[in-house]
Amino acid sequence: MSIKHCFVYLFFFLAISAAFVACTAKVTPVPETEVKPEDPEVEPPVDEDKEEDQDGGETTPPEEQLPEMVILNAGFEIKNFVDWEKEGTVNNSDKDFHSGSNAAKFDAQYADGSLQQKIGVFPNEAYRLRVYVKGAGQLFVKLDETSEELTAETPAGGNSNYEPLDLDFQVNEQTHVTIGIRYHEATGRFDDFSIDYASEVEVPEDAKYPTDIIPSLTQWKITLPVDKNGNDSRYASNVDSRNTSPWEIKDNALTDFDYSPYFSVQQGEVIFRGHCAGATTSGSKYPRSELRQRVGGGDNYWSVYKEQYLKTQLRVTHLPVVKPEVCMVQIHGPNDEPLRVQYSERNHGLHIIWNENNRAETNIPYQLGDLIEVEVYVNGGYINCKIRSLENGRTFEKEWESEDKTGYFKVGCYTQSSIFLSEFKSEYDKDEPIDAYGEVSVKSIELKETY
Repeated sequence: MSIKHCFVYLFFFLAISAAFVACTAKVTPVPETEVKPEDPEVEPPVDEDKEEDQDGGETTPPEEQLPEMVILNAGFEIKNFVDWEKEGTVNNSDKDFHSGSNAAKFDAQYADGSLQQKIGVFPNEAYRLRVYVKGAGQLFVKLDETSEELTAETPAGGNSNYEPLDLDFQVNEQTHVTIGIRYHEATGRFDDFSIDYASEVEVPEDAKYPTDIIPSLTQWKITLPVDKNGNDSRYASNVDSRNTSPWEIKDNALTDFDYSPYFSVQQGEVIFRGHCAGATTSGSKYPRSELRQRVGGGDNYWSVYKEQYLKTQLRVTHLPVVKPEVCMVQIHGPNDEPLRVQYSERNHGLHIIWNENNRAETNIPYQLGDLIEVEVYVNGGYINCKIRSLENGRTFEKEWESEDKTGYFKVGCYTQSSIFLSEFKSEYDKDEPIDAYGEVSVKSIELKETY
Protein backbone atom coordinates (compact mmCIF):
# COMPACT_ATOMS: atom_id res chain seq x y z
CA MET A 1 0.00 0.00 0.00
CA SER A 2 1.40 3.38 -0.94
CA ILE A 3 1.67 6.33 1.43
CA LYS A 4 -0.97 8.09 -0.64
CA HIS A 5 -3.50 5.33 -0.01
CA CYS A 6 -2.76 5.44 3.76
CA PHE A 7 -3.65 9.14 3.92
CA VAL A 8 -6.94 8.50 2.06
CA TYR A 9 -8.01 5.77 4.51
CA LEU A 10 -7.01 7.91 7.50
CA PHE A 11 -9.09 10.84 6.24
CA PHE A 12 -12.12 8.63 5.65
CA PHE A 13 -11.87 7.13 9.18
CA LEU A 14 -11.69 10.58 10.81
CA ALA A 15 -14.74 11.80 8.83
CA ILE A 16 -16.83 8.82 9.93
CA SER A 17 -15.84 9.34 13.58
CA ALA A 18 -16.76 13.03 13.50
CA ALA A 19 -20.17 12.29 12.00
CA PHE A 20 -20.87 9.70 14.71
CA VAL A 21 -19.96 12.13 17.53
CA ALA A 22 -22.18 14.85 16.03
CA CYS A 23 -25.20 12.54 15.83
CA THR A 24 -24.90 11.29 19.39
CA ALA A 25 -24.60 14.89 20.70
CA LYS A 26 -28.10 15.77 19.36
CA VAL A 27 -29.93 12.96 21.21
CA THR A 28 -30.67 13.92 24.84
CA PRO A 29 -32.32 11.41 27.19
CA VAL A 30 -35.87 12.52 28.29
CA PRO A 31 -36.28 12.77 32.07
CA GLU A 32 -39.06 10.56 33.44
CA THR A 33 -40.89 13.56 34.96
CA GLU A 34 -41.17 15.54 31.75
CA VAL A 35 -44.41 15.38 29.76
CA LYS A 36 -43.96 14.67 26.05
CA PRO A 37 -46.22 16.94 23.97
CA GLU A 38 -47.05 14.08 21.68
CA ASP A 39 -48.23 11.85 24.54
CA PRO A 40 -52.02 11.59 23.99
CA GLU A 41 -52.76 10.33 27.54
CA VAL A 42 -51.53 13.47 29.35
CA GLU A 43 -53.70 16.66 29.44
CA PRO A 44 -52.11 20.12 29.61
CA PRO A 45 -52.28 21.88 33.01
CA VAL A 46 -55.49 23.88 33.86
CA ASP A 47 -55.56 27.37 35.40
CA GLU A 48 -57.49 26.66 38.62
CA ASP A 49 -58.61 30.30 39.00
CA LYS A 50 -60.72 30.22 35.82
CA GLU A 51 -63.47 28.12 34.36
CA GLU A 52 -64.05 27.68 30.67
CA ASP A 53 -67.44 27.54 29.05
CA GLN A 54 -68.42 25.30 26.15
CA ASP A 55 -67.41 27.97 23.65
CA GLY A 56 -63.88 28.17 25.04
CA GLY A 57 -64.43 31.55 26.80
CA GLU A 58 -63.73 32.28 30.45
CA THR A 59 -66.56 32.38 33.01
CA THR A 60 -66.77 33.81 36.52
CA PRO A 61 -66.38 31.27 39.34
CA PRO A 62 -69.78 30.44 40.93
CA GLU A 63 -70.92 32.54 43.92
CA GLU A 64 -70.46 31.01 47.33
CA GLN A 65 -73.46 28.86 48.25
CA LEU A 66 -75.12 30.02 51.47
CA PRO A 67 -77.01 27.51 53.64
CA GLU A 68 -80.74 28.00 53.12
CA MET A 69 -82.82 29.56 55.92
CA VAL A 70 -79.92 29.82 58.37
CA ILE A 71 -79.43 33.06 60.32
CA LEU A 72 -76.03 33.15 61.99
CA ASN A 73 -75.77 34.58 65.51
CA ALA A 74 -79.55 35.05 65.42
CA GLY A 75 -79.78 35.88 69.13
CA PHE A 76 -76.66 38.09 69.24
CA GLU A 77 -75.13 35.78 71.86
CA ILE A 78 -71.72 36.27 70.25
CA LYS A 79 -70.87 39.83 71.16
CA ASN A 80 -69.70 42.52 68.77
CA PHE A 81 -72.28 41.23 66.28
CA VAL A 82 -70.15 38.54 64.69
CA ASP A 83 -71.68 37.41 61.33
CA TRP A 84 -73.55 40.73 61.00
CA GLU A 85 -72.60 43.77 58.93
CA LYS A 86 -72.90 46.81 61.20
CA GLU A 87 -73.40 50.46 60.25
CA GLY A 88 -73.67 53.34 62.69
CA THR A 89 -74.03 52.86 66.44
CA VAL A 90 -75.31 49.51 67.74
CA ASN A 91 -74.58 48.25 71.25
CA ASN A 92 -74.79 44.92 73.04
CA SER A 93 -77.46 44.79 75.73
CA ASP A 94 -76.66 42.19 78.39
CA LYS A 95 -79.21 43.43 80.94
CA ASP A 96 -82.43 43.44 78.93
CA PHE A 97 -82.98 40.62 76.42
CA HIS A 98 -85.69 38.27 75.19
CA SER A 99 -83.72 35.07 75.72
CA GLY A 100 -80.14 34.00 76.30
CA SER A 101 -77.91 36.74 77.70
CA ASN A 102 -77.64 39.39 74.96
CA ALA A 103 -79.66 41.58 72.62
CA ALA A 104 -78.89 44.34 70.11
CA LYS A 105 -79.66 47.89 71.24
CA PHE A 106 -80.27 50.95 69.06
CA ASP A 107 -80.16 54.09 71.17
CA ALA A 108 -82.16 57.27 70.55
CA GLN A 109 -79.11 59.20 71.70
CA TYR A 110 -77.47 58.36 68.35
CA ALA A 111 -80.64 57.88 66.26
CA ASP A 112 -78.89 55.66 63.74
CA GLY A 113 -77.49 52.19 63.32
CA SER A 114 -78.31 49.02 61.42
CA LEU A 115 -77.35 45.34 61.27
CA GLN A 116 -77.73 43.21 58.18
CA GLN A 117 -76.81 39.71 57.00
CA LYS A 118 -77.07 37.82 53.72
CA ILE A 119 -78.83 34.46 54.05
CA GLY A 120 -79.63 31.65 51.62
CA VAL A 121 -83.21 30.92 50.52
CA PHE A 122 -84.99 28.54 48.19
CA PRO A 123 -86.41 30.19 45.05
CA ASN A 124 -90.16 30.57 44.50
CA GLU A 125 -91.14 30.32 48.17
CA ALA A 126 -92.96 32.58 50.62
CA TYR A 127 -91.21 33.31 53.91
CA ARG A 128 -91.92 34.93 57.26
CA LEU A 129 -89.04 36.71 58.97
CA ARG A 130 -89.47 37.36 62.69
CA VAL A 131 -87.52 39.24 65.36
CA TYR A 132 -88.51 40.19 68.90
CA VAL A 133 -88.48 43.91 69.64
CA LYS A 134 -88.75 45.94 72.83
CA GLY A 135 -89.15 49.63 72.19
CA ALA A 136 -89.10 50.77 68.57
CA GLY A 137 -87.40 49.54 65.43
CA GLN A 138 -87.62 48.48 61.81
CA LEU A 139 -87.17 45.07 60.20
CA PHE A 140 -86.21 44.91 56.52
CA VAL A 141 -85.53 42.52 53.63
CA LYS A 142 -83.70 43.25 50.38
CA LEU A 143 -84.51 40.67 47.71
CA ASP A 144 -81.83 41.98 45.33
CA GLU A 145 -80.19 45.19 44.18
CA THR A 146 -83.06 46.16 41.87
CA SER A 147 -86.09 45.36 44.06
CA GLU A 148 -87.69 47.82 46.44
CA GLU A 149 -86.79 47.18 50.07
CA LEU A 150 -89.51 45.52 52.16
CA THR A 151 -89.98 46.85 55.70
CA ALA A 152 -92.04 46.36 58.85
CA GLU A 153 -92.04 48.76 61.80
CA THR A 154 -93.19 48.59 65.39
CA PRO A 155 -96.35 50.61 66.16
CA ALA A 156 -95.77 54.27 67.01
CA GLY A 157 -94.49 54.53 70.54
CA GLY A 158 -92.96 51.07 70.36
CA ASN A 159 -93.54 48.01 72.55
CA SER A 160 -93.34 48.12 76.34
CA ASN A 161 -92.23 44.47 76.35
CA TYR A 162 -90.59 42.17 73.82
CA GLU A 163 -93.12 41.51 71.05
CA PRO A 164 -92.68 39.66 67.73
CA LEU A 165 -92.26 41.82 64.62
CA ASP A 166 -92.99 39.87 61.42
CA LEU A 167 -92.25 40.54 57.78
CA ASP A 168 -93.65 38.24 55.08
CA PHE A 169 -91.99 38.19 51.67
CA GLN A 170 -92.07 36.22 48.44
CA VAL A 171 -88.87 35.02 46.72
CA ASN A 172 -88.83 34.53 42.97
CA GLU A 173 -85.58 33.36 41.37
CA GLN A 174 -83.30 34.62 44.14
CA THR A 175 -81.12 32.14 46.04
CA HIS A 176 -80.17 34.63 48.75
CA VAL A 177 -81.61 37.79 50.33
CA THR A 178 -80.35 40.38 52.79
CA ILE A 179 -82.18 40.70 56.10
CA GLY A 180 -81.66 43.34 58.74
CA ILE A 181 -82.82 45.67 61.49
CA ARG A 182 -82.32 49.38 62.03
CA TYR A 183 -83.09 52.29 64.31
CA HIS A 184 -86.62 53.71 63.94
CA GLU A 185 -88.07 56.64 65.89
CA ALA A 186 -86.91 55.68 69.41
CA THR A 187 -84.64 53.39 71.43
CA GLY A 188 -85.18 49.72 70.62
CA ARG A 189 -83.80 46.30 71.50
CA PHE A 190 -83.83 43.32 69.12
CA ASP A 191 -83.41 39.63 69.87
CA ASP A 192 -84.06 36.13 68.52
CA PHE A 193 -84.28 36.27 64.73
CA SER A 194 -86.03 33.39 62.98
CA ILE A 195 -87.26 32.55 59.49
CA ASP A 196 -89.84 30.04 58.34
CA TYR A 197 -92.04 29.31 55.36
CA ALA A 198 -95.00 31.68 55.48
CA SER A 199 -97.36 28.85 54.60
CA GLU A 200 -96.17 26.91 57.66
CA VAL A 201 -96.51 29.68 60.23
CA GLU A 202 -99.25 29.64 62.84
CA VAL A 203 -101.60 27.46 60.78
CA PRO A 204 -102.51 24.17 62.50
CA GLU A 205 -102.46 21.16 60.20
CA ASP A 206 -106.00 20.25 61.29
CA ALA A 207 -107.39 23.80 60.91
CA LYS A 208 -111.12 23.43 60.38
CA TYR A 209 -112.68 26.62 61.68
CA PRO A 210 -111.79 30.28 61.09
CA THR A 211 -110.75 30.66 64.74
CA ASP A 212 -108.17 27.92 64.15
CA ILE A 213 -106.50 30.30 61.69
CA ILE A 214 -107.19 33.60 63.50
CA PRO A 215 -107.89 32.98 67.21
CA SER A 216 -108.47 36.71 67.81
CA LEU A 217 -111.74 36.56 65.84
CA THR A 218 -113.45 36.49 69.24
CA GLN A 219 -112.67 40.22 69.39
CA TRP A 220 -115.06 40.75 66.48
CA LYS A 221 -118.55 39.98 65.28
CA ILE A 222 -119.38 38.85 61.76
CA THR A 223 -122.30 39.95 59.61
CA LEU A 224 -123.32 37.27 57.10
CA PRO A 225 -125.27 37.76 53.82
CA VAL A 226 -128.10 35.51 55.06
CA ASP A 227 -130.48 35.63 58.01
CA LYS A 228 -130.59 33.08 60.84
CA ASN A 229 -132.73 30.79 58.69
CA GLY A 230 -130.30 30.93 55.77
CA ASN A 231 -132.53 33.16 53.62
CA ASP A 232 -131.22 35.96 51.38
CA SER A 233 -132.83 38.45 48.97
CA ARG A 234 -133.05 36.38 45.81
CA TYR A 235 -136.85 36.28 45.90
CA ALA A 236 -137.35 39.98 46.64
CA SER A 237 -139.13 41.91 43.92
CA ASN A 238 -137.12 45.13 44.36
CA VAL A 239 -134.44 46.73 46.48
CA ASP A 240 -136.89 48.03 49.07
CA SER A 241 -138.21 44.54 49.76
CA ARG A 242 -134.74 43.00 50.20
CA ASN A 243 -133.88 41.01 53.32
CA THR A 244 -132.45 43.45 55.90
CA SER A 245 -132.01 40.98 58.78
CA PRO A 246 -128.49 39.59 58.31
CA TRP A 247 -127.26 37.00 60.79
CA GLU A 248 -124.66 38.29 63.25
CA ILE A 249 -122.39 36.05 65.37
CA LYS A 250 -120.14 37.66 67.94
CA ASP A 251 -117.45 37.18 70.58
CA ASN A 252 -116.93 33.65 71.89
CA ALA A 253 -119.79 32.33 69.74
CA LEU A 254 -117.34 32.60 66.82
CA THR A 255 -115.15 29.90 68.35
CA ASP A 256 -115.38 26.77 66.17
CA PHE A 257 -118.04 28.43 64.01
CA ASP A 258 -118.24 28.45 60.23
CA TYR A 259 -120.97 28.85 57.64
CA SER A 260 -119.85 27.75 54.20
CA PRO A 261 -119.47 29.23 51.65
CA TYR A 262 -119.80 32.65 53.31
CA PHE A 263 -117.42 32.13 56.27
CA SER A 264 -115.09 29.15 56.07
CA VAL A 265 -111.52 27.86 55.85
CA GLN A 266 -109.64 27.17 52.64
CA GLN A 267 -105.92 26.43 52.27
CA GLY A 268 -105.01 27.94 55.61
CA GLU A 269 -106.95 31.19 55.14
CA VAL A 270 -110.37 32.47 56.20
CA ILE A 271 -112.83 32.93 53.34
CA PHE A 272 -115.37 35.80 53.40
CA ARG A 273 -117.96 35.65 50.61
CA GLY A 274 -120.75 38.15 50.00
CA HIS A 275 -123.09 37.17 47.17
CA CYS A 276 -124.99 39.89 45.30
CA ALA A 277 -128.36 38.38 46.22
CA GLY A 278 -127.44 38.45 49.90
CA ALA A 279 -129.23 39.96 52.85
CA THR A 280 -127.99 43.45 53.80
CA THR A 281 -128.02 45.70 56.82
CA SER A 282 -130.81 48.27 56.87
CA GLY A 283 -128.31 51.06 56.22
CA SER A 284 -126.73 49.55 53.10
CA LYS A 285 -127.92 48.16 49.81
CA TYR A 286 -124.79 46.02 49.42
CA PRO A 287 -124.34 42.56 50.98
CA ARG A 288 -121.35 41.58 53.10
CA SER A 289 -119.52 38.84 54.94
CA GLU A 290 -117.56 41.18 57.16
CA LEU A 291 -116.07 41.48 60.63
CA ARG A 292 -116.91 44.41 62.90
CA GLN A 293 -114.49 45.21 65.73
CA ARG A 294 -116.04 44.78 69.19
CA VAL A 295 -114.50 47.80 70.88
CA GLY A 296 -114.21 47.25 74.62
CA GLY A 297 -116.17 44.01 74.19
CA GLY A 298 -119.24 45.68 72.66
CA ASP A 299 -120.57 47.66 69.71
CA ASN A 300 -118.68 50.74 70.82
CA TYR A 301 -116.46 53.35 69.18
CA TRP A 302 -112.87 54.23 70.00
CA SER A 303 -111.40 57.73 69.83
CA VAL A 304 -109.27 58.75 66.86
CA TYR A 305 -107.19 60.75 69.34
CA LYS A 306 -105.96 57.55 71.04
CA GLU A 307 -103.75 54.81 69.62
CA GLN A 308 -105.57 52.26 67.45
CA TYR A 309 -103.83 49.75 65.21
CA LEU A 310 -104.77 47.15 62.61
CA LYS A 311 -102.59 44.95 60.40
CA THR A 312 -104.09 42.33 58.13
CA GLN A 313 -102.91 40.19 55.22
CA LEU A 314 -105.53 39.34 52.64
CA ARG A 315 -106.25 38.73 48.99
CA VAL A 316 -109.25 39.38 46.72
CA THR A 317 -110.19 36.08 45.10
CA HIS A 318 -113.47 36.78 43.25
CA LEU A 319 -115.47 39.75 41.96
CA PRO A 320 -119.06 40.39 40.80
CA VAL A 321 -119.78 40.56 37.07
CA VAL A 322 -121.45 43.90 36.32
CA LYS A 323 -119.68 46.00 38.94
CA PRO A 324 -116.51 44.05 39.82
CA GLU A 325 -115.61 45.76 43.07
CA VAL A 326 -115.18 44.84 46.75
CA CYS A 327 -114.20 46.62 49.95
CA MET A 328 -111.77 44.69 52.20
CA VAL A 329 -110.93 47.03 55.12
CA GLN A 330 -112.82 49.92 56.70
CA ILE A 331 -112.82 52.39 59.52
CA HIS A 332 -116.47 53.11 60.18
CA GLY A 333 -117.53 56.24 62.01
CA PRO A 334 -120.91 57.31 63.36
CA ASN A 335 -121.56 59.51 60.33
CA ASP A 336 -119.07 58.64 57.59
CA GLU A 337 -116.38 56.15 56.66
CA PRO A 338 -112.96 57.73 57.32
CA LEU A 339 -111.32 54.83 55.45
CA ARG A 340 -112.20 52.17 52.91
CA VAL A 341 -109.63 49.96 51.18
CA GLN A 342 -111.14 48.69 47.94
CA TYR A 343 -110.33 46.90 44.72
CA SER A 344 -112.08 47.70 41.43
CA GLU A 345 -111.08 45.65 38.41
CA ARG A 346 -112.29 48.16 35.84
CA ASN A 347 -111.88 51.66 37.22
CA HIS A 348 -109.40 52.46 39.96
CA GLY A 349 -107.57 49.24 40.76
CA LEU A 350 -106.35 48.93 44.34
CA HIS A 351 -107.32 52.20 46.03
CA ILE A 352 -108.56 53.85 49.20
CA ILE A 353 -111.50 56.12 49.94
CA TRP A 354 -110.74 58.58 52.74
CA ASN A 355 -113.14 60.80 54.65
CA GLU A 356 -116.07 59.31 52.73
CA ASN A 357 -115.67 60.96 49.31
CA ASN A 358 -111.95 61.29 48.54
CA ARG A 359 -110.17 58.70 46.46
CA ALA A 360 -106.46 57.90 46.29
CA GLU A 361 -105.18 55.26 43.88
CA THR A 362 -102.25 53.20 45.14
CA ASN A 363 -100.70 52.50 41.72
CA ILE A 364 -99.81 49.05 43.04
CA PRO A 365 -100.24 46.50 40.22
CA TYR A 366 -102.84 44.01 41.36
CA GLN A 367 -104.57 40.93 40.02
CA LEU A 368 -106.94 38.48 41.69
CA GLY A 369 -105.21 36.28 44.23
CA ASP A 370 -102.35 38.67 45.01
CA LEU A 371 -101.56 38.86 48.73
CA ILE A 372 -101.36 42.35 50.25
CA GLU A 373 -100.72 43.69 53.73
CA VAL A 374 -102.85 46.58 55.00
CA GLU A 375 -101.57 48.44 58.06
CA VAL A 376 -103.61 51.22 59.68
CA TYR A 377 -102.47 53.41 62.56
CA VAL A 378 -104.76 55.96 64.24
CA ASN A 379 -103.72 58.58 66.82
CA GLY A 380 -103.97 62.29 67.52
CA GLY A 381 -106.95 62.68 65.20
CA TYR A 382 -105.01 61.38 62.20
CA ILE A 383 -105.20 58.15 60.19
CA ASN A 384 -102.18 56.56 58.50
CA CYS A 385 -102.81 53.78 55.98
CA LYS A 386 -99.99 51.73 54.46
CA ILE A 387 -100.56 49.05 51.82
CA ARG A 388 -97.81 46.70 50.69
CA SER A 389 -97.93 44.06 47.98
CA LEU A 390 -96.39 40.80 49.16
CA GLU A 391 -96.09 39.78 45.51
CA ASN A 392 -94.00 42.62 44.05
CA GLY A 393 -92.94 44.68 47.07
CA ARG A 394 -94.66 47.90 45.92
CA THR A 395 -96.00 50.11 48.71
CA PHE A 396 -98.49 52.94 49.20
CA GLU A 397 -98.85 55.20 52.22
CA LYS A 398 -101.15 58.10 53.03
CA GLU A 399 -101.98 60.07 56.16
CA TRP A 400 -104.86 62.47 56.75
CA GLU A 401 -106.90 64.12 59.48
CA SER A 402 -110.09 62.21 60.20
CA GLU A 403 -113.39 64.05 59.85
CA ASP A 404 -114.93 61.60 62.32
CA LYS A 405 -113.85 61.75 65.96
CA THR A 406 -114.64 58.10 66.70
CA GLY A 407 -114.70 54.82 64.81
CA TYR A 408 -114.03 51.07 64.65
CA PHE A 409 -112.31 48.69 62.24
CA LYS A 410 -113.97 46.31 59.78
CA VAL A 411 -112.32 43.49 57.77
CA GLY A 412 -113.72 41.02 55.25
CA CYS A 413 -115.77 41.18 52.05
CA TYR A 414 -118.15 44.11 51.61
CA THR A 415 -119.36 43.43 48.06
CA GLN A 416 -119.97 46.66 46.15
CA SER A 417 -122.74 45.40 43.87
CA SER A 418 -126.24 43.93 43.98
CA ILE A 419 -128.94 42.11 42.06
CA PHE A 420 -130.82 45.45 42.35
CA LEU A 421 -127.90 47.56 41.13
CA SER A 422 -129.77 49.44 38.38
CA GLU A 423 -132.43 50.59 40.88
CA PHE A 424 -130.09 52.73 42.97
CA LYS A 425 -127.10 53.31 40.66
CA SER A 426 -128.28 55.28 37.63
CA GLU A 427 -125.04 54.70 35.70
CA TYR A 428 -125.86 50.99 35.48
CA ASP A 429 -128.63 49.60 33.31
CA LYS A 430 -128.06 45.98 34.33
CA ASP A 431 -128.28 44.05 37.58
CA GLU A 432 -125.95 41.38 38.86
CA PRO A 433 -126.95 37.76 38.13
CA ILE A 434 -128.18 35.72 41.09
CA ASP A 435 -124.95 33.71 41.32
CA ALA A 436 -122.57 36.71 41.25
CA TYR A 437 -120.44 37.29 44.35
CA GLY A 438 -117.37 38.94 45.82
CA GLU A 439 -114.83 37.03 47.89
CA VAL A 440 -111.86 37.96 50.09
CA SER A 441 -109.45 35.52 51.71
CA VAL A 442 -107.84 36.71 54.97
CA LYS A 443 -104.59 35.20 56.18
CA SER A 444 -104.00 37.11 59.41
CA ILE A 445 -105.31 39.94 61.58
CA GLU A 446 -103.42 41.86 64.26
CA LEU A 447 -105.45 44.31 66.34
CA LYS A 448 -104.59 46.74 69.13
CA GLU A 449 -107.15 49.10 70.60
CA THR A 450 -107.23 51.86 73.20
CA TYR A 451 -110.67 52.34 74.74
